[in-house]
Amino acid sequence: MKWLERLIVLLVSLFLLAMAIGLFAFAVGWEGGALFAWLVSLREAPLDGVAVGVVLLLAALYLLTTLAMEQHEERTIVQETELGQVEISLRAVSNLVQRAARDIHGVRDLTPEVKVEPEGLSIRVIAQVAPGLSIPALASDVQATIRSYLHETVGYPVHQVKVEVRDIRQDSRVKTE
Repeated sequence: MKWLERLIVLLVSLFLLAMAIGLFAFAVGWEGGALFAWLVSLREAPLDGVAVGVVLLLAALYLLTTLAMEQHEERTIVQETELGQVEISLRAVSNLVQRAARDIHGVRDLTPEVKVEPEGLSIRVIAQVAPGLSIPALASDVQATIRSYLHETVGYPVHQVKVEVRDIRQDSRVKTE
């Protein structure tokens, strides 16, 4: 979230909190003389009331447009073919990333995060790996395997694959061959 969005959310939240406390106070019998006096004083200085109203209106419109834009955020990648469009969900791409890394020696668990950027897919994987292996070599193998597998199966460019090793642990499963 950008700093401007955070500031607007903070201001609107504080305003709503003040309104909620005021309504609660009115409900339990507070007469609110000071609040009414301030509201009535806005008639004598209409520019102040208009300024407060415009700021609140712009903040509300900004939050509504931000919310609408986030809902329309692309959650798929689109491939154009001779017969039409093919849409692949980012969830499907995430599952493909897990499948690609499943067979890499030394990877115990992997959680992918997939984003679409103008340059291509940006993938961040959080991995748990086996002890006693070279982490840079293993990370390089994970990156190359994921990039190659997605290129073959999805056909969409992979811009970057970031690997974050969160844990080093023994495999608790017993392998049978």
